[in-house]
Amino acid sequence: MIRQPTPAAELLAYWRECMSGGAPPIHDGLPQCGWYKVRLVKGGPWVSVRIYVDRQIDHESGELLEPETFRAVVGGEARDPSRIWTFLTAITREEYERLEEARHSDMTMAATHAAVDLTKEPAIP
Repeated sequence: MIRQPTPAAELLAYWRECMSGGAPPIHDGLPQCGWYKVRLVKGGPWVSVRIYVDRQIDHESGELLEPETFRAVVGGEARDPSRIWTFLTAITREEYERLEEARHSDMTMAATHAAVDLTKEPAIP
């Protein structure tokens, strides 16, 4: 039996439904691929989150060599997606890219574990 990789359309179905205005159910411990944001502390800046599937594929047969594994990158750091999944807000890929850029260019946005009042400390555009 050949184990085929999950198609990208299936992996991103939940995220696409969110982007089209839907509100699909969130099941604890069952993360879904896509681009998201989260606040790591109350009043803290939004932090970019990307959930994806890590997989090893045989290039000749297209068969999975190992089970697919969900992974998450939160503000540039690897995290367990099943532990953060229920706290995420789906965003566009463009907003994800803007949050990533802000994390690299704005020290206020890079301090993800500190509350920030953007009315007193505005972020750099």
